[in-house]
Amino acid sequence: MTEFDISIPTSIKAIKLRQWQEYAKILDKNKGQEDSDFVKLKMLNIFCGLDMNKARDLQLSTFDSIIDHINSLFGNIPDRIHQFTLRGTDGVEVTFGLIPNLDKMSYGEFLDLEKYLFDDKELHRAMAVLYRPLITGKGKDRYLIHKYKGTDELAEVMKDTPIDAVLSSRVFFYRLAKKLSLYTMDSTLQQLQEKREKDLDKHSEENGELTNLSIRWHREMLADLIKLQNSEFTNV
Repeated sequence: MTEFDISIPTSIKAIKLRQWQEYAKILDKNKGQEDSDFVKLKMLNIFCGLDMNKARDLQLSTFDSIIDHINSLFGNIPDRIHQFTLRGTDGVEVTFGLIPNLDKMSYGEFLDLEKYLFDDKELHRAMAVLYRPLITGKGKDRYLIHKYKGTDELAEVMKDTPIDAVLSSRVFFYRLAKKLSLYTMDSTLQQLQEKREKDLDKHSEENGELTNLSIRWHREMLADLIKLQNSEFTNV
């Protein structure tokens, strides 16, 4: 049997954004065939640096266990990552910090984040919005980061962002957007109900119950949608 070394990521933070983007491109080109042999071979090629021909020489049990392991890594996305460190080719380490106060995000930052965060090809630019080199501080909430100067300066560097920071940011903002949508929908439906009550001189108790049922049904429907679409971040 042929012997060779294989580097298997032990945690999700060991996977870089550039690797994930390459894999996302493969998935996009092979929609509906995510469990095909080709996609699995590419998974080992991208995340483990294993030549696809050599991957074919792996024992079946070993091959399957590595695939299951990598899939499990993407099935456990952590909470927001506030800081991470990147090491340059010169050996210098730089610590990047998440925007400390998202409420104080500039309009320009928001526009760029909205544009890039859910575009797989441009995710590194979204990371250049969310994370920047620290100026001072190391604590979870007590630090300062460099001023935002657009995405061009750090975009290429951010391709090495640990994927746990990337996907956790996606999940956080996705859920935040859905919560805001849920709040807006509830508010709109409540206004419609109040308007309806004002427009009708008389309305029966039965009609009121039907309106309340409709509001509750729409709320539950959107909640189910949130759960369904959140799954896209774990089924890799």
